Amino acid sequence: MLVLNIHRLIALRGVKYPRAFLVNHGFTDSEARTLLDGASASLGHKMMMRLCDTFHCTPNDVYDWNGADDHHLARLKRAIPPDIKLLLDGKTPQEIEEILRRLSE
Repeated sequence: MLVLNIHRLIALRGVKYPRAFLVNHGFTDSEARTLLDGASASLGHKMMMRLCDTFHCTPNDVYDWNGADDHHLARLKRAIPPDIKLLLDGKTPQEIEEILRRLSE
C-alpha cells in the first residue's frame, strides 16, 4: 500500500510544530490538519507540487510503501535511519569535529 508520509519529512527537517510550519508555508489550517492526520486519501498535482517545494523534495520522498515486499513498489520502502545521537555517544569533541569536516567535503 502506498502511503503519504509527511511525518518523516517533518522529522527530517527538525520541525517542532508541524501544523504551524505548514500554515506558515502557505497551506490552509484545514489542509495542514488533513495532511498531518493522514485523512488525505490522495493528493492532487498542485498539493504535491506545494509539498515538494516546501520540503525541497521529490514526490518519491512524500510517499512510502507499506505493502508486500515482492511488489514492484517495494523499492520505495525506506530504511530506518540510524539514531545520530547514539552514533555520536561517547565520541570526543575532536572526533565529532572530524566527522563534521568529512561530511562537509
